[in-house]
Amino acid sequence: MNKAFKLLFALLISFQGFSQSVDSAKWNRFNNLYNNPFKTFKAVNVLDASGSANLSTQKISNQFIKPFIKGGKLESEVIDKGLEKDGDRHFSLQAEATLQYINLAKGFKKNQNLHWYIKTGMYNRTSALVSHDGMRLAFKGNTDSGRYNLDNSQFDNLRFHTIGGGLYYHADKKARPFNLQVGLFVMQTPTYDQIRVNENNYLQGTEDSFLLGLNYSAEFSNNKAFTTGYGLAGEIAFNQKLNSKSIWGFSMRNFGISAINNNVTSYSAEGEFNFDGVFIPEVNRLSEDGYFEHQLDSFTQQLSNKKEGQSKTLLVAPAVTLYYCLKLRSGYYQISLNHSGSPSLPVVELRYSNFIGKNMILGASVGTGGYTYLNADFNWAISKHWFIQAGIYHLEALVLPAKLGGMGGGGGLQYAF
Repeated sequence: MNKAFKLLFALLISFQGFSQSVDSAKWNRFNNLYNNPFKTFKAVNVLDASGSANLSTQKISNQFIKPFIKGGKLESEVIDKGLEKDGDRHFSLQAEATLQYINLAKGFKKNQNLHWYIKTGMYNRTSALVSHDGMRLAFKGNTDSGRYNLDNSQFDNLRFHTIGGGLYYHADKKARPFNLQVGLFVMQTPTYDQIRVNENNYLQGTEDSFLLGLNYSAEFSNNKAFTTGYGLAGEIAFNQKLNSKSIWGFSMRNFGISAINNNVTSYSAEGEFNFDGVFIPEVNRLSEDGYFEHQLDSFTQQLSNKKEGQSKTLLVAPAVTLYYCLKLRSGYYQISLNHSGSPSLPVVELRYSNFIGKNMILGASVGTGGYTYLNADFNWAISKHWFIQAGIYHLEALVLPAKLGGMGGGGGLQYAF
């Protein structure tokens, strides 16, 4: 994995699988971590499988989240405590699984520094921003006659699959050696959901009679046979060794364009609506088929403006990483700027890692910005051919589940031959 995985320095550079050294007993002689991509490598092929899931929140604790994951009961005390603080609530879930084959056995005849790879992956990006009143209304209901302001909330959910490959170019003999990776993929988008709640959205009144102000838009598309979206995706990564102790690089992954044809349902409304209960003009009409349904549809259509069978072109934003890593006697220090591609703020991450013996690296990362977290990971060369990584996310929320939110982890396995 790359950004979402956050397991090791290799995951912030191209080809975590390739960059593992087949000479695991000599990791500690490398200038920039065991997987320095600018170290002359032996001709190998690499099979790489990895996956991760990272749930991050702000002002939502793990105590509040766990009943949704485990299917338990959300106690009223937990709800009350979760709604004590004012302000918006943020939620983000990034999940992915990838499988790739990297051919380094031979370069191209005209350029031995040029190699190729194939890769497939499944990705999910979900994020939500909910106002404090929106959380109150959702979890406690409109229990008083006060006004619930629902402004500036949003929800995004995108699931996409990719398959394809690309080229990898490495220039090892330059004064400042570098490598460049470029990939192109066919992308499928079976799930797309988006809700935008703007200003002047409110609810005032009781469940029997209320005043509703609306200014929102929503779009949904789910896989139905072959009506899912298709398009193209790409990835670009660049890394350069500045000197014997430092390296920098950037990556842009999983960006693209996808067209969904005749499978988008949209909703929208703008204005103020008053509901005073259901009016029954004639008692003998209550037995008519669909009477109440027609009454409800005539009201809800004004609130939804539902339209089905629409088409839409999606622009999928890239997951971006920009980093700098410095090797000192005490270990490896890295600073990076990361963005998940979802509608959220970027994260600044500081990372420290070092060798434990010759065949293992332990690392820790702290990040803040869009979300705050503390992660830990290890990377182990089991043998000259097998490599494994594992990490755990949001240690801070696992220690303080009643106050902080976030959880997740990831793992990877590579076989070099």
